[in-house]
Amino acid sequence: MGAVATLERTDSKVDTRRIDAARAAAVVALGNAYLPHEVEQPGGAPPLLLCWAGRIARAYDKLAAAREDAKRRGQPDDATVKAIEAAIRKLEASHSAAASAAEDAASTWAALATAAGQSIDPASIYPPACTCDGCKTAALWHDHNEARGKYSDALYALLAPEPSARPPLFQMLEDFTKSEQDRDRFWAAMKGLYASAKGYDAACKAAGVQANWRMAMAPWVG
Repeated sequence: MGAVATLERTDSKVDTRRIDAARAAAVVALGNAYLPHEVEQPGGAPPLLLCWAGRIARAYDKLAAAREDAKRRGQPDDATVKAIEAAIRKLEASHSAAASAAEDAASTWAALATAAGQSIDPASIYPPACTCDGCKTAALWHDHNEARGKYSDALYALLAPEPSARPPLFQMLEDFTKSEQDRDRFWAAMKGLYASAKGYDAACKAAGVQANWRMAMAPWVG
């Protein structure tokens, strides 16, 4: 009996060590995939701290600027554009590989811990949301696009909610002089439209971009 008890304790210690090692490996892998790391800059500039997603976001910003410059010069097949596109493909492949390795490592730890009867929180080993400069810029772009969408929704709700429906704004203007309630309805609609427009304007300023009011009315214009 003593030998059996000793063997069980030894097995338990081995399991604990394996689980702890798997957890530590998963934490490292998740950090490699989702946390900022130093990125060397050209011309001897100080390195930037960027995660993979942040690097990709910055690269797409550079690509957009390069495409605009090439378009202005009438050279859509510009070498700089192609070089940035190739760099983005490499970044995305590296990000995908790092994320895949991290998720595999996290799954391995969770499986070992669960098999040993441990109660775990799989999310506990993930790093917090990244706040590197690249991710901040991407978040601002997301916010400004989302704000433009809300402004577009407010416009279409007043002007053309359905292809065959009479524009609500038309009806509200016809009813404006009928009653105080109709006038209140009109002004409430105007306040809602103004609030969404103001939100879009503020989001554009925060993102450092020019508001595209026409695109808000006709997204296909670009």
